[in-house]
Amino acid sequence: MADELRAVQSFWQMELPQSFVNFYETITERDLPPYEFLSPEEIARGAGRSYGMLPQYLPFARTEMGDGLYGFFLTPQRSEGALPVAYWDEEEMFLRPVSTDFDAFLRHCVLTSLYESQEDSSAEIVDKALLEKAKEFVSKLGLIPTLITRALPENDRELCHRLAGLDPHDSASLCHLGCAFRSQGEEERALDFFHRASEATTWFGDPAYLHADLYRLRGNNERACQGWWQVVNQLIPLCTRTWEWDLGEDHPDAEIYEIAADALIQFGQTAAPQMKSSPLWRVVTSEDPYDPDVREELAGRLRTLGDADGFERELLNTLSLCLGDRGKQPERIYDALQSLYEQSGRARESAIIRFDRTLPRPQR
Repeated sequence: MADELRAVQSFWQMELPQSFVNFYETITERDLPPYEFLSPEEIARGAGRSYGMLPQYLPFARTEMGDGLYGFFLTPQRSEGALPVAYWDEEEMFLRPVSTDFDAFLRHCVLTSLYESQEDSSAEIVDKALLEKAKEFVSKLGLIPTLITRALPENDRELCHRLAGLDPHDSASLCHLGCAFRSQGEEERALDFFHRASEATTWFGDPAYLHADLYRLRGNNERACQGWWQVVNQLIPLCTRTWEWDLGEDHPDAEIYEIAADALIQFGQTAAPQMKSSPLWRVVTSEDPYDPDVREELAGRLRTLGDADGFERELLNTLSLCLGDRGKQPERIYDALQSLYEQSGRARESAIIRFDRTLPRPQR
């Protein structure tokens, strides 16, 4: 196993978290429905990666249904510290946070696996084989015993409370809890959860949208614009869809990024001058923010202005928007990203980019 894990470390170009190493050295039967962990050999071969995927995303597990992936997400500006785990929806093409680190992800897996098994069977008794496997995870990995000894949550809201208790920076659970309080008219409590979620995952666009929309309902358009602006400054794949959250029947179903951009157009008169002076403002309010040519042009402008973070963001946005293009644009963007990562000494991203370029392009 040591050799296999060294191969993973070599492919990822990073030191593996100790909890990740312990898991693979300790657990032999690693599937815990609906979570199917990839073998080290599969990870080292690039399993789960696809042409155009963010180079900051490192898949290590997939869903039982095969429609999504779990992996580490290393934000482009990440410093040393915990590696958050995120879920990649392969159909909808977005990332959302799952847990603060791999330890928290294992706790998340055990609890949600047992909860979903109970829910799917419409019975209070969990499948015995699954329970035994969960007990093995808890015992061998030194997880907290209450994951299996405490009564399971009775509904999704209780599940989110438990998950947030197990991982106080579980942004997705915090957002769901905020939406629950919003539906009850408890706006201050909802805002508190949305702001906590935003602080927990500054790279995830949805919490900023959720608190912005609540400020809109309260007539505070200036604060709302700050939230919408925070959304459009994120990568497009780091924003989900409004139907991921319980926002009421009258709330429009749309992409979070798109609806935030539309809101800036509608309420832009209250936006701060520094927002309107940004080249990004024109793109999201006067042009088509989903046009890869527009995003590539914006990348060039930001590079000229010395905005290195914005330049990288827009290259990644362009790549995610032009995947089905059979022309030269995806290769051109890959060239620019590889040059950026090589010049800045970011060997991991550069290595992942080189690998991804060998994968087949998606069809339109």
